[in-house]
Amino acid sequence: MGVRAVRVSSERSLQRLWRTFAVAYWLGWQIESNWTDPLLFLIYSVIRPLGGVLILAVMFFVVARGARGPVLGFFVTGTAFWPFVVMAMQGMAMGVLADREHWKTLRYIYSAPISYRAYLVGRSLAQATSALAAMAITLLFGRWVLGIPLYFSTIRPLVLLPAFLLGIAGIVAMGLLITSALTWTSREAWRLPEAVGAALYLLCGVIFPTTVLPRGLQMLSMGIPLTWWLEAMRRGLLGEHALLSFPWASDARVLGTLAMLVAVWIIGAGFAFTCAEFRARALGILDQETGH
Repeated sequence: MGVRAVRVSSERSLQRLWRTFAVAYWLGWQIESNWTDPLLFLIYSVIRPLGGVLILAVMFFVVARGARGPVLGFFVTGTAFWPFVVMAMQGMAMGVLADREHWKTLRYIYSAPISYRAYLVGRSLAQATSALAAMAITLLFGRWVLGIPLYFSTIRPLVLLPAFLLGIAGIVAMGLLITSALTWTSREAWRLPEAVGAALYLLCGVIFPTTVLPRGLQMLSMGIPLTWWLEAMRRGLLGEHALLSFPWASDARVLGTLAMLVAVWIIGAGFAFTCAEFRARALGILDQETGH
């Protein structure tokens, strides 16, 4: 009887988590896409990433003086996958700030009989979904306009698919870590997500290999899942044409290191969120605004 009761309780807990996640995902998507009519949102979803990649492409060709090569493929693929970081990681943190200070609904969400972590993950993944269009447009533009060597023959799904899923998990974990820090931050809370994103943009090999960084920063970048995620995505898309940050590492080692780092960051983010949540509740500052 006791075992059955535990099983029923576990099933109900999982169902509650799933319902919270699904509703949070739906809410995040509505916030992201429901600000205008569908046609205008579709145009915006196309023009925004296309404008971004055009600006970066012009900057690249000015610096490279019109030269092409493996660096261009490195540059385009890094640009294509960076919107996931902006939308999922920074978006989670900015969503918490908006709930707390713009809409002033955080106290009601937190006091509802739901898992607040599942709510945050759902909101984050909804915003990550909106980055798919930017990724596809950037890669198509890079292939057909800029001429990067992206072909069906170079795509390796056994590297690409697990790397993509692990990367999204790592991005969500990093977003949860930043969200934890927001409870400790007062007047600079709104700047924190963008500051972290800018630092990661330079550290994680988005537009240039990490080998050009000083030795100390190279070691730091190797402890961040995003660095290995971008490395794996380039290997999965460009194959032998990819310019690599870790040419000495095999595909299996890249994926294994990525999986290990994602697991470490998930555990660390969960612990940090628990500590931050406990402290915020003890001090009564969970929904306190940045003006304090």
